[in-house]
Amino acid sequence: MEYEIIKIVGIAIIAVMSLGVLRNIKPEYAIYLVLASCLVIFVMLLGKLLVVFDYLKSIYEGLTYGQTFFPVLIKVIAVAYITDFTSQLCRDAGEGAIATKTELAGKVIIFCLSMPILVTIIETLNSIL
Repeated sequence: MEYEIIKIVGIAIIAVMSLGVLRNIKPEYAIYLVLASCLVIFVMLLGKLLVVFDYLKSIYEGLTYGQTFFPVLIKVIAVAYITDFTSQLCRDAGEGAIATKTELAGKVIIFCLSMPILVTIIETLNSIL
């Protein structure tokens, strides 16, 4: 399990070295190698993500207070990671405008997801005051 990082780093180094050669020979194919490398690394991480989600599920099942907010927090974290991953891929492809709009979309979705928490905080403050 702990050797996964060595595999990931190895793939990244091989991809970077291959990109150096490919950009000199066929630069138009370089983006495909970048996308494929990122996809392979992401697939390698899926197993680790499942372990994290199982752990978070056990935490959620043990909560006595805050069960309504825990799924929202998990969704916000997931949207943030997915948005960041996607915007970095867009920037690597030279599409800064699409990356920026992807980040904006992620921020809007995070804001929408967090609205129930904000409403609850405001209602709690109103009941106290």
